[in-house]
Amino acid sequence: MTPNRILTLNALSTAGCALAMLLGRGFLYTLFGLTSPMLFDVLAVGLLAYAAALWIASRQESISPRSLLAFALVDDAWVVGSVIALELFWVDMAPFARILTIAVALVVAVFALLQFRAAGWWAALRTA
Repeated sequence: MTPNRILTLNALSTAGCALAMLLGRGFLYTLFGLTSPMLFDVLAVGLLAYAAALWIASRQESISPRSLLAFALVDDAWVVGSVIALELFWVDMAPFARILTIAVALVVAVFALLQFRAAGWWAALRTA
């Protein structure tokens, strides 16, 4: 898969996740044990900005390995944040919220791995 396609798919899935957060803002926050939808609103806006950055980068003719690595690291940070949220708030989350958090983290981890490999860093680490 080309770096452009990876970033395009990441942008579309990220935007989809953000839109789902905004559309489900009336009930989604309760599944996560929150008292208001504000956190999801802030996350959704941030995800839309990230999706825009991914989309802009994906339209470039050539994507630098540094850009791919930067996106991979941001995605990795999302995965780590998801693990921390699950650890800290497991009891507060409804089972569906836990499954949703794990599922999204797995998808994001796949994008991180694809971006990492496309940047060429994967091969460099394997030979080191």
